[in-house]
Amino acid sequence: MAVHNLRSYDYKVYVTGPFQAGKTTMIHTLDPDTISVERKLRDQYRGEESTTTTGFDLGRVIWARKSAESAGLIIPKNEFLRERDEYYAWLAKEVELRGVPGQLHFKFVRDTMRINSNGVLLIVDSSDPAMIGDASAILAETLAAFGNLPMVVIANKQDLPESAYPFQVSTWLGVRETIGMSAKDKESCKDALILLLRKIEGVLMNRTSRTPEESTLPFQQI
Repeated sequence: MAVHNLRSYDYKVYVTGPFQAGKTTMIHTLDPDTISVERKLRDQYRGEESTTTTGFDLGRVIWARKSAESAGLIIPKNEFLRERDEYYAWLAKEVELRGVPGQLHFKFVRDTMRINSNGVLLIVDSSDPAMIGDASAILAETLAAFGNLPMVVIANKQDLPESAYPFQVSTWLGVRETIGMSAKDKESCKDALILLLRKIEGVLMNRTSRTPEESTLPFQQI
């Protein structure tokens, strides 16, 4: 069977949110081979040893679908390359996940990592209402930079008993819709990313008036 190459980075997803919201955890859940530039926190965060991103997280996954109508699968890129014969003739998009530090003073890093993004995942710790002030500031910063770029707002840590409901997080942030997620749960992470990718694809389809099959360039044989 022929082996095929993917075009690099069909979609670039910007993953942002406040300090310790779960951005790095989500990206590593989707792609275990994610590269992260981070450091260990000197003090425990909420009673646990933790790290914080000081540079970026860079993950790479494949959105693979049997047809343009299906939700499809999110597969770590390295896993997809090992098993790609199983996905022969599927539609496949390569997605770069770019996580950025949440501390407000790292704005210069966020400004750099936004370049050429196609969509945004904004992650909020729904178990920590004190985070909403920083979340609102990052939301405003992101909207100012991206305008109407497709975005999904995520109420993370829904696995914790003290977490607020997604609709409460929506009210706090003044956004129309927020979805629930646990960054430690692969399926909920995949669902959140696929929701964003479908929004991105919808915007691109409106711009080009082409079908998803027409907008997906075929694999190149080697």
